[in-house]
Amino acid sequence: TMAALLRSRCAGVLLCRPLVALGGLTAARRASSAHALALGYVRKLDDIVKVELLEREPATAVKRIWEDFHANTADQSCGVAIEAKQNELLLARLAESPMFIAPVRRGDGFFVLAMQAKERSLCFTFLEDFKKSPETAVPWLFATVYDDLVPSKGVALLRADFMPKLLSKQEAAEVLGAVLTMYTSDKYDRIWIFNHAPKYFKVDEYLAQAGCSLPDRPAGAQ
Repeated sequence: TMAALLRSRCAGVLLCRPLVALGGLTAARRASSAHALALGYVRKLDDIVKVELLEREPATAVKRIWEDFHANTADQSCGVAIEAKQNELLLARLAESPMFIAPVRRGDGFFVLAMQAKERSLCFTFLEDFKKSPETAVPWLFATVYDDLVPSKGVALLRADFMPKLLSKQEAAEVLGAVLTMYTSDKYDRIWIFNHAPKYFKVDEYLAQAGCSLPDRPAGAQ
């Protein structure tokens, strides 16, 4: 299964050791299971906005309305609008390479989220929790790609709902932006290697380029 494959790719990697003490992290990870399940529920676009009103607007206005709403109004979600060609590339590459990892810097350390994609949905969980039990790992962030308006406006809408006790809005937006950039640029090569040739994936190099560095391992350490 996809979960087993992702676990195998991350099993022997020390990705969270520099994690700084996060106030309330342990308690937050035990947050409401109902809330966590809600993150995994794929809502229809019409449940979020009135699609018929967006249909009346030009593409530039649709993009502005969507992004302004998530920047200024939505407390537990962030959103971005992308062009149809970028959306087509994103979906094709998510289907080809549905797994990856996303480091998140916080304070003097960092932690890593494991990502699994299925069709138009992306689920992010705390990597250490995922490695222990993919089935019970709580979603920290759940993103959905809405392409309802692609035929008429040439614009796709992305939305990421996150657990506010676990991630800040800025962190969630940075994760969404980083994943979008990597999947739709020449940086995708690294994602392809992670999925299809994992023994060649250089995790230390990837983390360093993301501004996260693993501590030096003692001589002889495995």
